[in-house]
Amino acid sequence: MIELITALALATSPASDVPPAFVRPETSTSHQGPTVDYSTWTALLRDIVLDVGLSDRQAPQRVVLTGTRINTGNDSRYRFEGNRVAYHLMSDEYQAAISEYRRDLETLPDRVDFTRMSSDEQLAYWLNLHNVAVIEQIMLAYPVVRLNRLNAPGTNERLYDAKILTVAGQNLSLNDIRLGIVYSQWDDPRVMYGFHNGSIGGPNIRRSAFTGSDVWRQLESNAAEFINSLRGIEIDRDELEISHLYAEAREYFFPDWPNDIRSHLRAFAVDTAADEVNDGGPIDADVEEWGVADLINGSRRCTGGAGDLQLQTYIGDHVRTSGSCANMPANAQILVNHVIERRRELIRNGAYGRVYVRDVPTNDPDEAGDTSGE
Repeated sequence: MIELITALALATSPASDVPPAFVRPETSTSHQGPTVDYSTWTALLRDIVLDVGLSDRQAPQRVVLTGTRINTGNDSRYRFEGNRVAYHLMSDEYQAAISEYRRDLETLPDRVDFTRMSSDEQLAYWLNLHNVAVIEQIMLAYPVVRLNRLNAPGTNERLYDAKILTVAGQNLSLNDIRLGIVYSQWDDPRVMYGFHNGSIGGPNIRRSAFTGSDVWRQLESNAAEFINSLRGIEIDRDELEISHLYAEAREYFFPDWPNDIRSHLRAFAVDTAADEVNDGGPIDADVEEWGVADLINGSRRCTGGAGDLQLQTYIGDHVRTSGSCANMPANAQILVNHVIERRRELIRNGAYGRVYVRDVPTNDPDEAGDTSGE
């Protein structure tokens, strides 16, 4: 399933506790070594991920579904932020394809030479493997609501701690990949934004795979989307409230706290988010939202056939949703309607397709460019 142009090397500057096979090479740009084609994963992502668009930084009103006092949808203040995975629409064929792709990624290092792959190619590999595994695990456990309470299917360990992968003979958890391999070897906080943890409160799941040639532009895009959303930063009682993910990453990327984290946020924040970062005040990294990033908050499965899962086609200001259940769950319809209305408003205001741009002093063309959402 993986179209290999040539070989793949894993991991990332040497760290004492990183297995030798996973030590990051010195080369960074993908044209200096072999590359991997992730077009199959991109095709799957475009079928199962709904593009919610950039945050408007407006906290939504609580919605109660017609005819009941019970809200079976997500009532988080971040429920209209971040792309969503249509787990409730996944047919057996899609589930099999995702599991097969995970196995291909997981075993690829057993079939090719790692050592010639550039640092950028290795980084793209780890991000894609992590995100495929997250989506597969949630898919196998679905319906599920809160991910911080979820054990990896078939284990007694939490989703992020269970050794669910075996790469080059090493048993790895999702946290091993994120913290032990990538965070410990790539001295750049932008890598944080490539790890989709399956929740609304985490970094975005993109509708395209990470690639060695484009990984830094893609990470910039995710960083801008996250930081300029409510789940990234907002003011509460004169404190700058930021995601708990920054506290976790503090020892790796922000040793001079809070100066380092404020400088990092300032590099990406625009408009009201930039005002909030620049206003000063104490920083509190305690924003958490572990609700699953799906369309219906794990409330129930689809009752009809899934068929073709091509979720969206844009025709002017309209979003055409296809391949849904016999009757689209009301929770999903609320989210889709919100996305459509927000896109129409952006078009009316001449802001459709807006990108966040910042100046990046670099001579590497792979690390410059727009930070648009995808």
